[in-house]
Amino acid sequence: MLLAACGGDAPRAVAVAVPPAQPEESFTAIESLSLQFLPRQQEAAGWQLEEDPKVIPANRLSTYLDSGATQFALYEVIDATIGDYVAASGPGFATVEIYRFPDFVKAFGAYSTSKQANSQFLTIDNEAFQSKHSIHLWRGPFYVRVLGGGTPDGFASLQRLITFVAEKMPAAPSKPAVFNFFPTDTRVANSEKYSARSGFGEEILGNSFQATFNVGGGMVEGLIIPAANKAAATRILNAYRALYVANGKLLDPITNLGEDNFTGEDRYLGRAVAFRLDRFVIAFNGYTDRQKMLDVAIATDTRILGSIRKQLVSADKVAEAAASGRPATTSTSTPPWLRPTP
Repeated sequence: MLLAACGGDAPRAVAVAVPPAQPEESFTAIESLSLQFLPRQQEAAGWQLEEDPKVIPANRLSTYLDSGATQFALYEVIDATIGDYVAASGPGFATVEIYRFPDFVKAFGAYSTSKQANSQFLTIDNEAFQSKHSIHLWRGPFYVRVLGGGTPDGFASLQRLITFVAEKMPAAPSKPAVFNFFPTDTRVANSEKYSARSGFGEEILGNSFQATFNVGGGMVEGLIIPAANKAAATRILNAYRALYVANGKLLDPITNLGEDNFTGEDRYLGRAVAFRLDRFVIAFNGYTDRQKMLDVAIATDTRILGSIRKQLVSADKVAEAAASGRPATTSTSTPPWLRPTP
């Protein structure tokens, strides 16, 4: 009666449509080239595949790695193939992860940024190392990671498992040829890295090829950035120089080092020797004597001058042809310094 007096209507039941439950995504139904490298059943001695392998595409990798997927995205990961294993007899478990990338440089980058100064390297091609709870392998466009434990023989069983995977993979090119610009006599073995994110902790030095040097007992970090062109290289060098102008102090430049150079020092940034040669930015950083950094910088400058002039001319022609729409005169547009080491 009250509702009628107020001109209202009695409330009516409203049917709410409930969306149907979304089926759980099955990563076991996805195909990948990497599946052929995973040992099946008891194919790898001492190990048994526990369940069907999974293939997780790049856009869903966060469901497996959480925030760790961001690191792999920097190197344009294509997919991850995962197999879980248990020891065929006795205790032990392992997970084999195969991350696939567009090329060997990006795969090397994702692999190399996991290396630590005290990593124990293994004799598995192309490069592999053992950390506290895992074994890592770089082979061509693949980065393989094996995690596990509980086996009576420790890491020996895990090493046999990752070796089996490596032997199923095709032969792969060695490290990018840009590392040949660094001197070899003072370079620390297996210290080479490629970081898309940063160099010396600075994002302005990202997309750099890095290595560590022991110069007369002084440790020096070095990097090379193959910029797109001379103008881009100049901007990178100037941005790095500006850090020392703002935070530390510049020292006298070095005569005849590259086409432009600076040296500087700062309490937190350390000492730096950096120069530009054509489209390359080369920098060395450390807390050792400046002369030791100069020695490795001059040696790098000499090696570059002796090897890249013809390469630079060829790369310039390819870039000009691409910009004008004309066909390039070479079979590949990949710069020589990013191709595999001969």
